[in-house]
Amino acid sequence: MTTKAKASETRLKRRNYGRGHGYLLDGTKIEGVTGAIDVLDKPALRNWYAEQAAKRAVDEWDRLTDMSVSDRLEYIKWGPRDKVRAAALRGTQIHDLGQQLADGGEVDVPDEHRGPVEAYARWLDKWDVETIATETPLVSVTHKYGGTADLWGRVGALDGAVCLLDVKTGKGVYNETALQLAAYRYAELMQPEPGVEIAVPAVDAVYVAHVLPDDVRMLPVIADESTFRTFLYVLHVSRQRKSWDDWPLIGAAVQPGEVEL
Repeated sequence: MTTKAKASETRLKRRNYGRGHGYLLDGTKIEGVTGAIDVLDKPALRNWYAEQAAKRAVDEWDRLTDMSVSDRLEYIKWGPRDKVRAAALRGTQIHDLGQQLADGGEVDVPDEHRGPVEAYARWLDKWDVETIATETPLVSVTHKYGGTADLWGRVGALDGAVCLLDVKTGKGVYNETALQLAAYRYAELMQPEPGVEIAVPAVDAVYVAHVLPDDVRMLPVIADESTFRTFLYVLHVSRQRKSWDDWPLIGAAVQPGEVEL
């Protein structure tokens, strides 16, 4: 029998602020899964940022000629950020519409999102996905990290397997996603609805639903205990890196006679 905690007794709190959010466990701030994974270097992303800045300089040359030199610099510099924000907004809108469909609701789809949202609806039918929970905050009490999982579902096309599914709307799906999903899979508590806290269910398989303009790819993910151990290494590095702000590893310059060994 699953034990549910009352709203006042929930150990995990998710706090939304601005464009982001954070997590508290028993009133103490804890690391978020995606924030921890951000410590990993992403060479392809560096190249993409450079390319987007260059594209803005070339594609918007006429606009730039009317700006001061300092304004040009700022406008070109923030080209990649603006691109990321636009893509994130589009992804969030598609994701939210897909979540409403997964929850059994009806949606009014803007024309610019019709292709991917209709593809998502077909994917739900094709794979016979029965929603268990969507957008669930979760926490590892043992390792003290939090996150929010997209979708837990029972997939009829997989003989009713209980699956953890992550919805991605970008151009590609990268290996770091396996770390993210392993962290979710091996968390301990989740909140399927506000004020309700239950144990994270065991799953039979983990997948990414990669939403394309007119299709959804079902991508199996290796999010096993080995992948989870790798995530824990990354989590440790992220914490150590952030601790340097308060406890730097490089001290102030010294002079002869000032050093005590």
